[in-house]
Amino acid sequence: MMSSLREARLRRDLNNVVTQVDDLLTTVGDAGSQTLQSLRDKMTTAAGTARDKLSTLDSSVRDNARVAAKYTDDYVHDKPWQVIGIVAAVGLLIGYLTSRRY
Repeated sequence: MMSSLREARLRRDLNNVVTQVDDLLTTVGDAGSQTLQSLRDKMTTAAGTARDKLSTLDSSVRDNARVAAKYTDDYVHDKPWQVIGIVAAVGLLIGYLTSRRY
């Protein structure tokens, strides 16, 4: 769960960076300098590559989440009493820890 939260934040941050680069490239526009045009072309290519990688990461995360959900569903159906025991133990532990007075 924590890993997927970090991946979601990373995806969001990378997407923001790519969007800002796209905005910068649009703002720079058609400057006359050959060096500036070369830089703009390189940045456009890099932004496209970053967007492709973000898309791949997104689909990979979704696929892994589906696999994990399927595995969990199968496990719960195959061993319901073990799951009930684990959930009860975790509930007791949380109850004990939250009721302690310091």
